[in-house]
Amino acid sequence: MCSKIRRRDTLEQELIQQSSLVFHSYFDRDMDTFVSLLDENFVWIGSYDVQYSKGIDEFLEITKEEQQENSAKVYDEEYHILSHTNHAYAVYGRFSASAWKNEETFLYTRQRATFIWKLTPNGFKLLHLHCTMARDIPLEGNLDDIIRQKGTVNRWYDYMLLAENRQIKKEKRLLLKDIDGGIHYLLPSEILYISIMYRDTMIYTSTQSFCIRKNLNQLLELMPFLIQCHKSWLVNPLYVLEIRRYSITLTNDIQIPVGKTRYNKVREALKQTPDLLSKTP
Repeated sequence: MCSKIRRRDTLEQELIQQSSLVFHSYFDRDMDTFVSLLDENFVWIGSYDVQYSKGIDEFLEITKEEQQENSAKVYDEEYHILSHTNHAYAVYGRFSASAWKNEETFLYTRQRATFIWKLTPNGFKLLHLHCTMARDIPLEGNLDDIIRQKGTVNRWYDYMLLAENRQIKKEKRLLLKDIDGGIHYLLPSEILYISIMYRDTMIYTSTQSFCIRKNLNQLLELMPFLIQCHKSWLVNPLYVLEIRRYSITLTNDIQIPVGKTRYNKVREALKQTPDLLSKTP
């Protein structure tokens, strides 16, 4: 029984990593890696009428212009294993991607996808991908507009700018399973802050929040890059804009508490963060 559970967990982890690699390789314009993930009968459905293909060659032909575009960063990934048989797995998920169009303008997209994976003797092969963009989120932002305005959508842009500048290439992704069975595949720099109530822990990123079952000690061991600013709050120092006696303000204007006895320790810890925007004594 234990060996079956271990094998299931190993397969699920591999499945999520492969699903993530699909978009990372495509948006990196690493087509050799992307094609290596596909089944020979791969079927793709996208947002536009022309984005409907069967077979690798047809897909490559339809997307040949897109393959020449600038690469983009993929982050804030979430995946769920919907169902499976012995040799087929259905996965759905969503992610964000962003890229600079020029020095003043950047592009942002929130996408949702459904994957059908076939388990072969050589590992998982992607049989079907259905991917669509969220149409209610602007695809383009300008720095001047962000400076003049504040709003929910702009917070995503603000976060993207910080993530773009501060992500460490060698960061290892965290695989976090929420209480609803969703699997989130995140870089440490994608986590803004965390609140804890007993074993219920809320993880906050730029676009979503989700609950996992871990206590404070488990979180501190898993995420040593976070600072404990309160008995039940952890914060990523990368996104701290200001610290005052009883509160921290993040770059997206969210405020979280600072414990009275922790203020000095937090302030000293923030001094060790070279990218911190500002500190208020």
